[in-house]
Amino acid sequence: MDYLFLVSIGPVQDFIASARRTRDLAFGSWFLSELSRAAARAIVRQNGLSSLIFPAPTAMEMLDPNNTDFIVPNKIIALVPQSPQDLGKQVQQAVKDRLRAIRGIAYGKVHFAEGMRSIAEGQVEDLVETLWAGLPFDGQNYEQARAQLEALMNARKNTRNFRQMPPGRPVPKSSIAGQLESVIPEWAYPAPGATEEEKQRKARALYDNYGAGPAERLSGVDLLKRRGVTAYGEHFQSTSHMAALPFLERLKQILTNRHLQLAKAAWDTYIQEVRKFSQQLEYIPDHVPPHPLLGKYDGSMLLESRLVDILYVAGKDQGLQQARLALQNFYSVLDEQCKALHFAAKRPGPYYAFLQADGDEMGKIIDAQAKQSPERHQQLSRKLSEFAEQARNIVNEHRGALVYAGGDDIMAFLPLDTVLECASRLARTFRKTLQAFPDQEGQTPTLSAGIAIAHHLESLYQVRQLTKRAEERAKDVSGKDALSITLSKRSGEDYHITGHWKDLDISLPQLVDFCRKEALPAGTAYELRDLLLRLGISTDETFSSAQEQASTQYAEVIKWDALRILKRKLYVPRDKFPPKQAEEIERFFKAWLGVEQEPHVDVEQVQPMPIRDLIDALIIAGTVADAKQLAEPQKEKSRI
Repeated sequence: MDYLFLVSIGPVQDFIASARRTRDLAFGSWFLSELSRAAARAIVRQNGLSSLIFPAPTAMEMLDPNNTDFIVPNKIIALVPQSPQDLGKQVQQAVKDRLRAIRGIAYGKVHFAEGMRSIAEGQVEDLVETLWAGLPFDGQNYEQARAQLEALMNARKNTRNFRQMPPGRPVPKSSIAGQLESVIPEWAYPAPGATEEEKQRKARALYDNYGAGPAERLSGVDLLKRRGVTAYGEHFQSTSHMAALPFLERLKQILTNRHLQLAKAAWDTYIQEVRKFSQQLEYIPDHVPPHPLLGKYDGSMLLESRLVDILYVAGKDQGLQQARLALQNFYSVLDEQCKALHFAAKRPGPYYAFLQADGDEMGKIIDAQAKQSPERHQQLSRKLSEFAEQARNIVNEHRGALVYAGGDDIMAFLPLDTVLECASRLARTFRKTLQAFPDQEGQTPTLSAGIAIAHHLESLYQVRQLTKRAEERAKDVSGKDALSITLSKRSGEDYHITGHWKDLDISLPQLVDFCRKEALPAGTAYELRDLLLRLGISTDETFSSAQEQASTQYAEVIKWDALRILKRKLYVPRDKFPPKQAEEIERFFKAWLGVEQEPHVDVEQVQPMPIRDLIDALIIAGTVADAKQLAEPQKEKSRI
């Protein structure tokens, strides 16, 4: 007798989401994949590699601990001859053993106060739920059997295991998740009224031992993330590093030989100054190549605003002031070398991108394959694994940092200068890789993505929420296969653009190109926004029915007045832009505004967009263009 066997490991979203640093987020994703890998390996050891339906590895080595080339999702389906009761116990034990091994490495680096380690271990032990369900399968009607198995699992998830909780302790809760109690004793924190020396000493001890900030209360689960070691090492690029990447790419292209050596000497002096007060500096992961100037240091070291975090001291502390002076001296030397090579002196930009993508209607795609056979479902699983590996390579090629790539789910940090190309390539690769697996209506799989462009000091929780809402907007587009981008300015204003890939793949790169060439008149977006405001039409998400009616009523007026504004900026004064360049911009804007015009080969695929969307697209394109210009200094040399 064969059995269909389903394993679910969680919680997923809550565990990953409770992250204050990029490292917390990356560790949470890797940790859950490792536990799932242990479960899959336990199944294969007893029933052979071919027993796995989802995922469907092609070699046992792919399930080895710390294998970075194959990510295992938290849901596993297998077809096995073994009793589900016996296999379920073996899988649960395998997951528990792997959890304890990872926890042991993390906690081995922490000196716990008396009694705290057992509390922390208990919190982690209670964190993971390994649930399984199984039913007999006679080889007939796989689709129906799988649906029944899913129903059994849903019923099991609704039947919770409740155990007696230990008495509560009068201590603060975790400042990250807010549910579990902190396992750091209160005496480890600086007391009110403590001297600056005492504050600094305790702040350093907190970071060195627990990886905690001066005001952070961490639970055992938080500590697991902070002190755990993934297959990629202990470090993960910060949001500040992501924001600095276009600038780092610029330096890589500009500085060579003697100019690089002089800048490197100033950088080393700065690092030595910081090291006088702290040894816990920020580094990039081991697998990321060192930068010619910064070496393995994280790009956050370039930003004065991050020095307080690095040195854990008050703003008026002497050590902080000395580090600031050393950083300013480094930039002075760097600026001299750039100018000597006829390049403008620049600084890192403050914005980076966070991407979250997901396959559209994958339930229907899986159902269509399951209707045929378990083998067809297995083939789809292998293609999804193939895409996940391609996604890792694509993100790396665009200098991004992949957080998770499991099947059709992608999560990654990216620099602004490459985010549009990376997202577009991910969508194209997904469509191409899975084109042989249509649903029952013949629709082939597509990928929709949400992107948040945010300030590097913005709360990671808030950025993840922005990205999630952007992805939801993409999923709401008719037919999906869509992209949604949110630019969140630190001033509090947000800008959005949402549409099908086939439209945004044309319009956004063209707008970015106009901005990069300085061919787009400055202030165009803001004048267009003033036009709407004069008509009483909101330009943000608070768009009432009355405003919707006004927007429709004045649609033609808005189009032609917008075109008038653009023409005034293009043609007055006459010599502001070359005639051919001005005419090209005008043609594209007529297409975006939906104004009647003579057909032209360059714009026949451009889709009209509402004026509010065009305004936001212009602002988003300008932000991306700034990053691209920063990362490609050769294109500015002739103007310096």
